[in-house]
Amino acid sequence: MFVDFVPSQSALFYCFRDVMLIRLFQRSLQKRPLLTQIVASGVISGAGDAFTQVAFEKRNLKTYDFERTGRFFFLASAFIAPCLSKWFKVLERIKGNPKIIPLARVAIDQIAFAPVFNAIILVNLRLLERLGFETSWRKMKEDWWTIYTSSLKVWPAVQIINFYLIPLNMRVIIIQLVAFFWNAYLSYKTQTALQHDLM
Repeated sequence: MFVDFVPSQSALFYCFRDVMLIRLFQRSLQKRPLLTQIVASGVISGAGDAFTQVAFEKRNLKTYDFERTGRFFFLASAFIAPCLSKWFKVLERIKGNPKIIPLARVAIDQIAFAPVFNAIILVNLRLLERLGFETSWRKMKEDWWTIYTSSLKVWPAVQIINFYLIPLNMRVIIIQLVAFFWNAYLSYKTQTALQHDLM
């Protein structure tokens, strides 16, 4: 009647498996940091869009937009992860008092980099939707301020933790883990506006 199930053995198996996956990931991050960051970022970004489609838009297998998830995967893999990897190395060159430097890095990141980076992401996302450059540029200008000001409510705190506590090779991954939820928001914000425009 009931399947034999031993919770402690099952839990032990999953804990062991998870530890092995973490070790495999860490080894990959040491051997091939950029490739690992690219793949992990793509998977997390695609998962953020998938989460939005299933949890908020209530899509099923028939209505699910696989191409849209692919766009988020591609954008994170081909553009976001490589850019962030390079950018964090640039920020790492800023030297000085270790108690103050992380705050300076956050300020530079949020004031100089984030506004431009958000704009480029929005334009690229629309270009991947095949909207053409003029339409992509116009849509970016419509969405940019709302998305940028929303990002200021999330990313400075994340970056403070990142710059104070996280080793350089793990920063892109930490960003992408938080970005799971950010991408869910970005997907919802950009895609619901797009669907409204198409109606």
